Amino acid sequence: MESDKIKINILDVLDKEKTNLSMNLLRKKVGLVNYNSLLRNCEFLSLINFINLERKIIQNRVYYFISITNDGKKHLKIIKEAEK
Repeated sequence: MESDKIKINILDVLDKEKTNLSMNLLRKKVGLVNYNSLLRNCEFLSLINFINLERKIIQNRVYYFISITNDGKKHLKIIKEAEK
């Protein structure tokens, strides 16, 4: 249940943003301490096509950039309506 709330929170944060977020910035906005936990949640959301998870190598380091998909926006809206 807690991981489901994290996933909804990730979608909510991404829905409010106009650009891609780096994994670290998303972690701060979601309020998570554990980077690996956030990465696992994002990988799952990417697997079901709710977010785009783009991996870039910059100066020999791996960075992730995340954005919400149209499917993610649609399902987030359904979830929010169900919570009312």
